Amino acid sequence: MESSSQPISQALSPSLAHDRTVSVIEDGILTGVAGAAVVAAWFFILDMARGHMFFTPSLLGSVAFLGQGPEQAIAVNGFIVFAYTGLHGVLFLMVGLALASMFAIFEHNPQFGIILLLLFLLFESILFSFAAAIFPNLMGALGAVAVASGNLFAAIAMFWFLIRRHPATLTQLRLAWHEE
Repeated sequence: MESSSQPISQALSPSLAHDRTVSVIEDGILTGVAGAAVVAAWFFILDMARGHMFFTPSLLGSVAFLGQGPEQAIAVNGFIVFAYTGLHGVLFLMVGLALASMFAIFEHNPQFGIILLLLFLLFESILFSFAAAIFPNLMGALGAVAVASGNLFAAIAMFWFLIRRHPATLTQLRLAWHEE
């Protein structure tokens, strides 16, 4: 009978925490899948327009797994395409989980939204600059504009998905931005 005198919020808190964790994981997986799918579709369209289906994942996989340079990866290798697609998916799942976690924090602390936007812009800039500095030939083979566009499209898709799942975030962000 003693447990029935506890407030409902305390009795449900482990369940709510579990539900919140499951929601963040679900959001993260779906966000990562959305970003990965957009980038894959973007480069599939570009590869088709260039007349070399699956060239981009084959090239990236050859560089990542075989240590080849862009000039060495001239033929599409199905195994490399499959392996790189798996790596691509895992990396986007990690990014999706990180973004979903940040959105969960943002829901409880609206000022974090501004930091989230700035961190994301910084991350994208560093990632693009790092790739251009470490793999200049790869950027040349794929096209810097194509890579930047793919990243931008993926970012838009991921943020759009999270904002659709959490519609109050835009209002909270606006309030936090104008708060003094």
